[in-house]
Amino acid sequence: MFLLFAAFLAGVLTVLAPCVLPLLPVIIGGSVSGDNKDRRRPLLIAGSLAVSLIVFTLLLKATTLLINLPPQAIIYFSGGIIIALGIATLFPTAYTTLIARLGIEHRAQKLLGKGTANRSSIIGPIITGAALGPVFSSCSPVYGYILATVLPAHFAQAMAYIVSYVIGLALIMLAIGSYGQKLTSRIKFASDPNGAFQRSLAILFILVGILIITGTGTKIQTFAAAHTPFNFDAFNAKLLPSTGKTLDDSKLYNVTAYKAPELTGIDSWINSQPLTLQQLKGKVVLIDFWTYSCINCIRTLPYVQGWYSQYQKDGLVVIGVHAPEFSFEKVAANVADAVKKDKLTYPVALDSELATWSAFSNQYWPAEYLIDRNGDVVRQHFGEGEYDQTEKAIRGLLAQGSSTKLTSNLVAKSSGADPVAAGQTPETYLGAARQDAFQGTTSNASGATATFHYPNMLGANGWSLSGKWEVSDDKVTSQSSSSKLELHFAAKNVYLVAGSTSPNSVGVLLNGQPISNTGNAGVDVTGSQVTIGESRLYTLAAFKNFTDGTMELTVPAGTDLNVFTFGN
Repeated sequence: MFLLFAAFLAGVLTVLAPCVLPLLPVIIGGSVSGDNKDRRRPLLIAGSLAVSLIVFTLLLKATTLLINLPPQAIIYFSGGIIIALGIATLFPTAYTTLIARLGIEHRAQKLLGKGTANRSSIIGPIITGAALGPVFSSCSPVYGYILATVLPAHFAQAMAYIVSYVIGLALIMLAIGSYGQKLTSRIKFASDPNGAFQRSLAILFILVGILIITGTGTKIQTFAAAHTPFNFDAFNAKLLPSTGKTLDDSKLYNVTAYKAPELTGIDSWINSQPLTLQQLKGKVVLIDFWTYSCINCIRTLPYVQGWYSQYQKDGLVVIGVHAPEFSFEKVAANVADAVKKDKLTYPVALDSELATWSAFSNQYWPAEYLIDRNGDVVRQHFGEGEYDQTEKAIRGLLAQGSSTKLTSNLVAKSSGADPVAAGQTPETYLGAARQDAFQGTTSNASGATATFHYPNMLGANGWSLSGKWEVSDDKVTSQSSSSKLELHFAAKNVYLVAGSTSPNSVGVLLNGQPISNTGNAGVDVTGSQVTIGESRLYTLAAFKNFTDGTMELTVPAGTDLNVFTFGN
């Protein structure tokens, strides 16, 4: 119930988001264009915006109907419509003639049960609201939380939250549109379709559309967010659900003890028969959420295995809950191979549908939950680091109610430092569902496949494609031997999650040179080529010092690329 209200409130507060502020003139402009006496216009914009946002969510997030839509296609579509509306406002006579000949206005009025007599055009506001829906979808952390965390596990519940969010957003947009219409109705020349006011609105529409298509709007939003006293994201984060646990990483047991959720929805087990937390009551249990292609998880595994090897005899039970991030990580054989490769001997539970992940309200890879003998979670840690603190907490729990003397040698040697360096390139997803930082253009698009072109200059932390590629929800797949990918990075190590049904050799250039010639090739690179076969994480580059550079991959047809990750 709290999240239902929080979602509604987040929808209302979205008006304060940096990504929404540049669009408010479009909302107001669409409401006042034409006859300012037509009170339907703000209502039509808000209503079509709400419907558009829900439909967009269903098509791109809750189904696989448009899973292969090329990246940026929706943004180009939305920006293009707004530009078209601007042009139509700039040349109202031509627009009216075209609409009349096509009969669109008559059908729209009839659909709404209204006659055309003495009514201004309703097509404009409907299209305006519909075009803005996808743009608004990335403006709220609460909306993003619902999509990423609730939707994969509880569809009906998530849709209720999304509808609540959309209602809040629509109401505030209706209020803004209505107020803007009322204010401008006092200006006599505002309703003149050929007047300076309407033409100024038309130019504004065109500029906003260009900003959306080119991505310049995103840069402006980032600048505004960094230089605005009000931190929209931080405020919205307070609306996200809290488990009621008080975090304080300066303490070993950093949460107020709460009953550990039961393991649920587990597909199968590796290294063990099925286990439940109920049957393990009386033992100390460490739950480690991980996925086998995640570099952060891979770096954590030796510590988790070390704790299990060291303290199993003292009563510690370690359960690695494998929660897949990509579709290939749901394949049990792939997980089994990774467990064998990483020499993991503790029980591993395959949580392919993220049921246990959801039960713990988890959002991170890796994530550790330490459970005491009473079955209560008493410590949690997200991400890498703090290995020594976690081990001390394990030892403390094992010492309680036990006469066994623990060894004095700690397994963990880490200082707990964050492996992410200042200025390091963030994890970069290539698939359409979570894609960001993409730069460049497309042409000859046909369904999921398109021909891509590099931009004139690749910006910091950006990446781009050249040649023919197929774009899926969680990957991009080369469609020709000349397909290339360029990446601008800042890191000490560069990793790539990739796979292919048959081994393919991918060429690797660093700053225009074969990477092996530079002495910085990763362990998976031989002769400036990396052989991509099984879907896993490949190490492309390893530098002695933090490096800012450009990497280019020449990718044979049939090779899947999922995500770049980086280390320090």
